[in-house]
Amino acid sequence: MLKKGFRLRKKEDFNQVFRFGKPLFFEEIGCRYMKGKENFQVGFSFGKKYLPLAVHRNRIRRVLSQAISEYQSVWPKSGQMVFFLSKKPKKRGIAQMRVLVKNVFTTLNK
Repeated sequence: MLKKGFRLRKKEDFNQVFRFGKPLFFEEIGCRYMKGKENFQVGFSFGKKYLPLAVHRNRIRRVLSQAISEYQSVWPKSGQMVFFLSKKPKKRGIAQMRVLVKNVFTTLNK
């Protein structure tokens, strides 16, 4: 689980990232990234459209959060990122989510 300082929690922050952030898509999971002056923060926005059960939404959030915290050494210095779904996801384990997160951070660090 990510610490509170590394999570986006306010609706205004989510809206700002969705409005001004640059999109990145990796299969069914997408993200928007916006450079900022503060510490690196991550948010998750998984709607009921693709995952109607809260159990499934929370599982993806937990697995992604764990994968992100394991790659703390390659995080950008500052910025805000929101992960979301672009279509119904397949069942993935932590190993596949690690690869996805690694791809996201290597793309951002280029």
